[in-house]
Amino acid sequence: MRINRTLMIMALLSTSAAWAQMAGPGGPGRGGGPRGSFSGHSRKLVTGEPYSADVTNTVTKTLPDSNVIQHVTTGHVARDSQGRTYSQETVTGGMLGQKGPKTFTFISDPVGGYSYTLNADTKTAIRRAIHTPEAGSSWTPGTHTGKTRPANPNVVETDLGTQTINGVTATGKRTTRTIPAGQMGNTLPIVSTSESWFSPDLKVMVSSKHTDPREGDSVYALTNISRSEPSASLFTVPSDYTIKDAPTGHGGKH
Repeated sequence: MRINRTLMIMALLSTSAAWAQMAGPGGPGRGGGPRGSFSGHSRKLVTGEPYSADVTNTVTKTLPDSNVIQHVTTGHVARDSQGRTYSQETVTGGMLGQKGPKTFTFISDPVGGYSYTLNADTKTAIRRAIHTPEAGSSWTPGTHTGKTRPANPNVVETDLGTQTINGVTATGKRTTRTIPAGQMGNTLPIVSTSESWFSPDLKVMVSSKHTDPREGDSVYALTNISRSEPSASLFTVPSDYTIKDAPTGHGGKH
């Protein structure tokens, strides 16, 4: 049962994960860290671009009676030259942090073929087999294969150019989405905005903001970025941990 609870927590985190090392279409709050977690990894295996950084993600929602709900996730992320990734995050507030701050550690090792979820309370590591991502670094956020979708008149994208964000060069984009009046029972249009800054060199999101009147505001930032090779110990399970394989799914795969 303890394994199942750990897997449930991992799944909850994964559904909102990862603008620290993975950037997806839609900007903050849509498949990335600004929903409260940043443990996901790039769809491409990025090698030869090591880095480490601190990361903060704050989600704030103001209720009609002026009450404020805030969830904060802080942590540290790293990637080595071989493409192995590390993410340690502490969640404050919300379902996962309702009994106090909760810390989770995730290691993805495409070299060894496994990912691990570490539980510091029980000194256990849940191991899952992974498929090694396709090598290459040409992937950029928002790219996909398949048929091209027709232009949506309710979505406007603005190129914000190139700036130095937290010490690295990043390209920016602002996306404005409008839900017309009456589409979902709303009497007035609902407008949300997303602003993201992506580092083409590191293949990571370094800063993003998302504002939606239904969900509140989220602010994500990658800071104290170092381009040096991180310690190899980050990408290995500590020797005092017990490694347990996750239950197998369909087809006998982890």
